Amino acid sequence: MMPRHSKLIALFLCILAPIIASASEVPNTMLQAFSALDKQLGPQKREAFKNTPEAEAVANADMSLGIYMRNVWFRSGHSRLADKLHALGAQSFDDASAVVLASYWRHLNGRPLEIEKQCACYAKWWQEQDQLIAAAKAKGKDSYPIPSFSCP
Repeated sequence: MMPRHSKLIALFLCILAPIIASASEVPNTMLQAFSALDKQLGPQKREAFKNTPEAEAVANADMSLGIYMRNVWFRSGHSRLADKLHALGAQSFDDASAVVLASYWRHLNGRPLEIEKQCACYAKWWQEQDQLIAAAKAKGKDSYPIPSFSCP
């Protein structure tokens, strides 16, 4: 069960934050996103994110920083970063925020970002998902499996 203060924070991030976001505080490039995340996290949380394995760090941050990015940066319409990632293959705001989080982790750890490769993985995932849905419908089924791989 989610503590009461967590519910209030989630409410703020989901409803109020997009209303008050302005174009000047929303990143349009990956480097601007890294700078914004540096400020958002501060030194201790940034170090903890950096020292957690990539997949775990991204998954853990998805429901906090990921929601913030999706609502304040992307859904506000102020950031061109989501459009850039979509053009590379990230199909949804969830995909785009995961690419930013994985890229940030890689940036902090001195690893290649491979943004194009990450976005291509999401494009492939959605293509396979569409094929699985079509195959299930062709068999008259209402349910279908998810792709057998994950990104990034």
